[in-house]
Amino acid sequence: MKYILILWVCSFVGQNQCLAPMEFPKQFDSWYECSRAAHQESVKIMSKMGFQKVNELKLGMKYNCQLVRVI
Repeated sequence: MKYILILWVCSFVGQNQCLAPMEFPKQFDSWYECSRAAHQESVKIMSKMGFQKVNELKLGMKYNCQLVRVI
């Protein structure tokens, strides 16, 4: 079993709308590794969006580490 990381960029203004999910290309051996990667990738994505845009749209990240069966 492996974990895949799925990230969403969401606006927490009004109805909490999120962009389409992004699936991280790497698979992880544990929830711990996946969760750490989620936070690291979130910082990178928010940094690229920039201070003004993140503040203006109240942007934040949601993530899910989904367990998948590896064949």
